[in-house]
Amino acid sequence: MNLLPMMEGLHAAEAFNPSYLDAFFALVGRLEERPLEHAEALRGKVIASVFLEPSTRTRLSFEAAAHRLGASVITVADAKSSSASKGETLADTARMLGSYADLIVLRHPHDGASRVVSRYAGVPVINGGDGRIGHPSQTLVDLYTLFRAWGSFRGRTIGLMGDLVHGRTARSLAWAACLLGMRVVLLPGAGLDWESGLERRLIDRFDYRLRWGRHPLFTDWTGNAEVRILEPKHLVQKVLFGGDKIDINRLDALYLTRLQDERGAKAQGTSYPGVTPEQMQDGLLEDCLLLHPLPRREELPDSLDLDPRMMAFQQAAVGPVVRQGLFLSMLGEAKDSLPSLTPLPSGRSEQILGPCPNENCVSRHQGMTTAWRVVGATRRHFLCAHCDSQLAVDYAGCSSSRKVHPLHSQAVLRIRAENLRPFRERQDAEEMGYAWGG
Repeated sequence: MNLLPMMEGLHAAEAFNPSYLDAFFALVGRLEERPLEHAEALRGKVIASVFLEPSTRTRLSFEAAAHRLGASVITVADAKSSSASKGETLADTARMLGSYADLIVLRHPHDGASRVVSRYAGVPVINGGDGRIGHPSQTLVDLYTLFRAWGSFRGRTIGLMGDLVHGRTARSLAWAACLLGMRVVLLPGAGLDWESGLERRLIDRFDYRLRWGRHPLFTDWTGNAEVRILEPKHLVQKVLFGGDKIDINRLDALYLTRLQDERGAKAQGTSYPGVTPEQMQDGLLEDCLLLHPLPRREELPDSLDLDPRMMAFQQAAVGPVVRQGLFLSMLGEAKDSLPSLTPLPSGRSEQILGPCPNENCVSRHQGMTTAWRVVGATRRHFLCAHCDSQLAVDYAGCSSSRKVHPLHSQAVLRIRAENLRPFRERQDAEEMGYAWGG
């Protein structure tokens, strides 16, 4: 099939599956109950904590988790102190780190960096946040916080508020929320809505549908009376929605994010969405848990710190024990007992598709050929295997039949994923010996 290897470690929330999450939450619960039981579980192991972007909670919670399990930690806490400042490639850095450590935790400013490191390191890599596309370990922290409060996710409704373009924690949480059958209410700040491609992938992957909902508070938050809702197609509407035009009566959780101005985000107008003590008296938020990955700004005022619905500091507090569970699932006794993560392919590059359209993709900054992968059950899409950006492909060929078809034809859906070959132009396919299949 000429596939590059599946990547070892955790690079995206796309790797989660319900069986893994159920077992993982049970493991973390045991760690909370018996914190000293695993104090020597990783004795003799070395964790490389490589943070080439500023971090407080993520870096320290990973390092605390390693120490609590008896592992040694080697650290890069500043890009200026690494050989990247001297022009070393990420691939060479990965080879070096893999020879020093048993596992690498990486934070990096470029989208998809952990996936590149995984190809060359030879040891598991955990994405500690790369660029804007994902932060899967934070998603485990977010989910475990909700799991402790709810016990079950199905049927719950969560709002995602703020900077959805650059907010990697919100993007990862959206994927996991759909995986777990939750409704997702999208509350982006003005000009800060995510790209339509991500939404299409969520709808296609989880058999969801897009609906519109309304509530008076939405105008205060987003400037619009109506907002988009992602929900399971099979959902039976009861108390939450009433009438043909959807009135939203309840949010079970609200996930707030700050403006990611370090990634070039700019608020439009004079306000950025957030909550106030007065708004928390509204029936929509009566039982709503407030989550925030921190650091916070005005969107989550400290006047709400004593509100029992405020979960942000509980999230921060469970960070180390959740990341202990992650280390044990990759290096410790839980490695063989937990269900496997869904593997994420490192991609293919038989056909050169040109540079990734995402200017922050790691492939563009490292001078790498764009690797691609195929997703979609009802409509095929070719994504950059580094950063998940959709690639410009209009035709797809079958490597076994040697025929090429328009990308969104029914014929392409019948081709096995491993046999699909992307082409920008029909002529490109014909020059490689593919016959027109119509």
